[in-house]
Amino acid sequence: MQAHYPFETIRLEHISFSDPFIRSLHTTAPDLATVAALAQFGQTAPLLVWRHTDTLYQLLSGYPQFMAIASLGVEQVACQTLPRHVPPLVRYSLQILHDRSPAQASPILQAYLLQQAKQELADADIFSLLALMGYKPQRHMLDELIALLHLSPSTVEALHHGKMAPKAGKLMQFLSHDDQELVSRLIGSYRVSGSKQQKLIEMTTELSLRNNTTVRELLREWMSDHQGDVQENAPQRFNELLHMLDALYHPEKTKLESNFHQIIKELALPDSLTIVPSPSFEDESLEMRLRFEDIETFQRKWEKMKMLFQQ
Repeated sequence: MQAHYPFETIRLEHISFSDPFIRSLHTTAPDLATVAALAQFGQTAPLLVWRHTDTLYQLLSGYPQFMAIASLGVEQVACQTLPRHVPPLVRYSLQILHDRSPAQASPILQAYLLQQAKQELADADIFSLLALMGYKPQRHMLDELIALLHLSPSTVEALHHGKMAPKAGKLMQFLSHDDQELVSRLIGSYRVSGSKQQKLIEMTTELSLRNNTTVRELLREWMSDHQGDVQENAPQRFNELLHMLDALYHPEKTKLESNFHQIIKELALPDSLTIVPSPSFEDESLEMRLRFEDIETFQRKWEKMKMLFQQ
């Protein structure tokens, strides 16, 4: 069946970004892996463009691929072309479908698309776009995504490039732009991801709100001790930060832990004996662990130990 929206080859110089915001998200050097794949195999998927005039087109998807193609000096690219008067719902739907893979999907681009679509489409159509993105077609989901656009520039950039999880971005909304920039720089400098990144954001956000203070003031002492090159002992430095925040985040647990270690220190236990408290000091129980060189040593001492335990 003939494609409703044709595929054609267009000179690269006739294609431009649709607006300055989208262009601002793609100012860094092209992804090296994408460039290498294009250099080896050529263009394997068409770009989506919207005809603006007879010779000018606006790029609607495949932004990283476009930048990589441009870096290789390619003069012509394969595109799927939408006519100037294409229905808005079709245009937005095709944008989503072209960037649907997890490797390409950006919560910032999705949020921006939805924000633009709100100006042209009814709620029912907006919710259909949410569903096409893989989200629940609900008002709060729409609001949560669009709210990401109001984060600080570094946070928006981190979310767009996948250096920060969307759920972390939601928490950052509780911080000022200055604090968001600080946390984003820490994440970038120490290359923190996954659970450690989430833990950092959760604790800094909660402590900032709980103590009615800024994150900068919260971390002032730690930052003054780590003004050198972050690449030196970076994992240890970041673990120190998490430990400090954890102590502030769980003051009662920190106090119990300090008292426990003081008591153990005063007991002067032999190296072969270890006392372990309950997890997170959830109760007052203790566990004693004895270490033996081998099973024979344990068997020799067991009778005396058994008598002691039975008292």
